[in-house]
Amino acid sequence: MVLEIMDFLKLKPVEQTDYLNNTDFFQLTAKQKITFLKQILTPQLTPSVTILALRELRRLDYPDRYYFRKFLYHIDLGVAEEARQAIRSWECEKKEQCTDIVNVLLEGKSADRMLLADHFLEAEGKLNEEVLISFLTVDDCKVRESIINRVSLNYELDESVLSECITRGTTWFVRAALVEILGNRKSMHLFDIIDFLVKDKNVEVKLKLINALLNFERESRNAYLKKLSADSLIWVRKEALRALHRG
Repeated sequence: MVLEIMDFLKLKPVEQTDYLNNTDFFQLTAKQKITFLKQILTPQLTPSVTILALRELRRLDYPDRYYFRKFLYHIDLGVAEEARQAIRSWECEKKEQCTDIVNVLLEGKSADRMLLADHFLEAEGKLNEEVLISFLTVDDCKVRESIINRVSLNYELDESVLSECITRGTTWFVRAALVEILGNRKSMHLFDIIDFLVKDKNVEVKLKLINALLNFERESRNAYLKKLSADSLIWVRKEALRALHRG
């Protein structure tokens, strides 16, 4: 029998453990298990059952490391250690996945890269930010344009990772692509690094920034457009003035 959340939480710890280890629970789909586990992981859950639930989430490859982070400072050291292991294993898997994809991107032809990009974007939901950046890093205009045009708000992304990447000395075309993606998603994380972007030396990055700013309210964007209208690069000045005149 599948238990309701409140019924589960009323059980004694030993009964909760038995349920998580029995056939009724294991017959649920992975998505149902993840939803159930996240709902039972409340402060009232005992440390032993909390560890079991976190371990099962890790076994199910639940990818949200930020979810596990909130257990790092749990009063019980066993719970904190389980959270650390979940984050470590997630990061290792993520690095391996990125390495494999980067190798294929570097060695493959443009058509192969497009197929890989299609596979990466075929299902809406959580996207791996590092893999996304790997696609943008490869010097292939078709792949970059496809990724930029398709990464809409339908995908779940940690946009702070994208904005931080811009400031880490990436190639100009990666910076430009990330600015365009953040602009298309109307991400306020763009403003976390906007002072850095206004000083960018590359004309394409600044032009993408101007277009990105047009997706925001005038109160947010106009001060930066005015700065760009006095830029040393003539094309940047012209586009910034044109953007300001749009209102």
